[in-house]
Amino acid sequence: MNIAYSKDDIALAFLPPGSLFRYCRTMWLNQQTFDAVRIMVTLAERWPGLSRAQELADATGITLTNIQKTSSALGQADLIEAVRGRSGGVKLVRRAEQISIGSIVRVFEPKDCPANFLMVRARDIAISDVLFKAHRGFFQSLEQTWLSELVGRQMLEPLASLDQAATGEIAVAR
Repeated sequence: MNIAYSKDDIALAFLPPGSLFRYCRTMWLNQQTFDAVRIMVTLAERWPGLSRAQELADATGITLTNIQKTSSALGQADLIEAVRGRSGGVKLVRRAEQISIGSIVRVFEPKDCPANFLMVRARDIAISDVLFKAHRGFFQSLEQTWLSELVGRQMLEPLASLDQAATGEIAVAR
């Protein structure tokens, strides 16, 4: 069984900030993951220039505190670098064409299939196998999508509720 996600499916996940979780077709991703991708897209749009934390907060709608926390994790993962001083800020360490969305998501999400998919009773092996393949398929598509593909793309309009996302009633802004 092969599970594949298109680049449009991945782009559907990147909604404006505002709730703790966002629905991404078949997976829930935490808000910090979405914040990280939004920060990285903003930095890619400003490449090779530096951006200050407040500028990123203004551009993305993410709180300054969350910008700082997320940027710290991205820096530890060697995806962005910080330049100190009066004219300092943060910038991508590589061009957007060289950074996969998967490398960003893996900083904030489980590195592999959650343990509860694997540590099951013998009778649940078939279910575990399907969930494991779905998880792998999701990350494989993220690894094949580059940050540069999201630069300049219009993001989705905010959802009225997560129920709309769960039922697939999503309108894409084009």
